[in-house]
Amino acid sequence: MKISPQKLEVTANFLIIVVAVLFGTVLIQKYLFAKNPTSSNEKARVQPVIGSKMNLSGVNWANQPKTLILALQTGCHFCNESASFYKRIIASVQNKNVQLIAVFPSGQEESAAHLNELGLTNLEVKQSPLNRLQVGGTPTLILTNDKGEIMNYWVGKLTPGKEAEVISQL
Repeated sequence: MKISPQKLEVTANFLIIVVAVLFGTVLIQKYLFAKNPTSSNEKARVQPVIGSKMNLSGVNWANQPKTLILALQTGCHFCNESASFYKRIIASVQNKNVQLIAVFPSGQEESAAHLNELGLTNLEVKQSPLNRLQVGGTPTLILTNDKGEIMNYWVGKLTPGKEAEVISQL
């Protein structure tokens, strides 16, 4: 049985068209009907929720009307670059009823040594996983009231305007 060249060409063209349609269908489904990036199986960005209670053990929120939590990491270059701003915060709260707490995911001794290297003193140091504090990135500053409820928060290296906002709310 011999197949004519014309039948062979028609069959090959038909198979090429079928493969192209299947390939096009896969591409359309993958890119045109892609899942929304905020769908439930994507991780949502963790961030503090104003009005929610902080989950940080060993803190007596009622000690002062306000508490400013600095969520930091020793290897965070934005945290290190913000050290001069943190010094201004420390100076600005000296005569105010504001409690300052630096929270690190690493151990307290290592964290305290790191703060000393940056010239930051008069900060209470705590150790806690950052996600327990609703923190997805560092640096994050969280201002709470005397019940430990979040009043405001700031994420990342702050602009001079945001730095002034933080200090004005203390």
